[in-house]
Amino acid sequence: PLSHSFSKRYFTEKFEKDFSKYTKIKNAVAVSSATAALHLSLLALGIKKGDEVLVPDITFAATASSVLMTGATPVLVDVNLDNFTIKLESIKDNITNKTKCIIPVHLAGISCDMNYLLKVKKKFKLFMVEDCAHALGTFYNNKHVGTFGEFGCFSFYPTKNITTLEGGMIVSKSTSLASITS
Repeated sequence: PLSHSFSKRYFTEKFEKDFSKYTKIKNAVAVSSATAALHLSLLALGIKKGDEVLVPDITFAATASSVLMTGATPVLVDVNLDNFTIKLESIKDNITNKTKCIIPVHLAGISCDMNYLLKVKKKFKLFMVEDCAHALGTFYNNKHVGTFGEFGCFSFYPTKNITTLEGGMIVSKSTSLASITS
């Protein structure tokens, strides 16, 4: 029989590979929760005290608290009342010279407008960590959400589409960034 630690490692690595294949992104790292995924992603990007991170004002508390755990300041941005995703017009109004990152939240299987967000990201030289806790299986222009920014963060809490009773996943195109989170 397989030892318990070997089997956990084997199945975790298999799950990471299968998740990477499903989302069509190079790197997937299993973590204890989506909150941990958000926090580790921000730390890997060097987000720290004095930095600001844009966060939609309707989301789970973990989105903003993961910013607080780095010492940075979450800046709440309005959401659209028709789909509760981040309000595009409100983003530029909240960017300052301290803004380092934006966390779009894909909520209830609805994707944010990633074309616009990528333009803002590029123009203002921001990092992007996508909160995909409620978006496994959600696509934007035939590309899985979570694959647009530096990191995508997913949840496997019991109320999600796929559950491991707890847990999360970080995905990234960058092997070097993904390795910092593991």
